[in-house]
Amino acid sequence: MLPFRSLRPLLRRTVQARTQATYQAPTPPRSQQPNPHRNFYKQFGRPVIKNFLVAVMTYQVLYYSWMYLEAGEVQEQKGAEIKALEGEIKGLSKAGKKT
Repeated sequence: MLPFRSLRPLLRRTVQARTQATYQAPTPPRSQQPNPHRNFYKQFGRPVIKNFLVAVMTYQVLYYSWMYLEAGEVQEQKGAEIKALEGEIKGLSKAGKKT
């Protein structure tokens, strides 16, 4: 087994190699002209998002209101149909009792 003192130079080299071996990506050159797409969204991004969200919220409110009204209408139609069928059953049962 090697003594610890003989391993010190090896440990120093690996520590130095780890700290020096980091990769630095080259920085891309800065363009002189600003990107027009970035400028548009930087300037108008919030208003566009706000309008989009207001439109989605309006659509959802109208959709759920329509569904609520339609469900009420269907319920009224079903209730009227049930009453008509109950009346028909009562009429048939009275006719059956007479004979």
